[in-house]
Amino acid sequence: MDPFGWVREMNLFELIAVLLSVALLGGYHLWLARRVRRYPERTIIGNSAIKRRGWVQSVVSERRDILAVQTLRNWSTAASFLATTAILIATGVLHFLVSIPQQPDLLHKLNFLGSTSSTLVTLKLLVIVGLLLVAFFNFAVAIRYYNHVSIEINVPEAAGVQNAVSAIQRMMDRGGLHYTVGMRCFYLVIPTSLWLFGPVWLLLGSMGLCLALVWMDRID
Repeated sequence: MDPFGWVREMNLFELIAVLLSVALLGGYHLWLARRVRRYPERTIIGNSAIKRRGWVQSVVSERRDILAVQTLRNWSTAASFLATTAILIATGVLHFLVSIPQQPDLLHKLNFLGSTSSTLVTLKLLVIVGLLLVAFFNFAVAIRYYNHVSIEINVPEAAGVQNAVSAIQRMMDRGGLHYTVGMRCFYLVIPTSLWLFGPVWLLLGSMGLCLALVWMDRID
């Protein structure tokens, strides 16, 4: 079995479009990670991390137990909804993959310059499923961290370890990181789904997603 056989299913334009899209989205996220590290207050991700740490400090020092429970419940509910959505869509795509005998004509009518190989269409659907499963995993892990925090944050500081607040802040950071990764996977499903209709749509979707993320990720 040839592990790179799917590459030969693409024509030159489709291969270039895929590489450009990967470079565009990957480059943007590398730039974003560097900016979050250097100027966290200028990005929504870094600013949210700072605010979460302040929130933990405030709840622990002022014993605002009800606020902690309500806030963590809201975060867990949002993550649960998104995890459920991800696994349902992934299941639906897998059902479509195994039960549809032939490809819908619409996929080929809008595919101007790309390959119409059934093997390549299958690969595209599997990439979508993979992204959704990664999203599901990250949302599930985020819920796990939020559940741990809901216990730790209500333990009296004197009864815990010396660095109890720092430990809770690290758990919140990890939960927030997994939530962010889950959302990014959801975003990446958009251009990948457009890829079903051809490489032109993939490239346009990737550029549109990058523009939207630049607007959403920045504060200044």
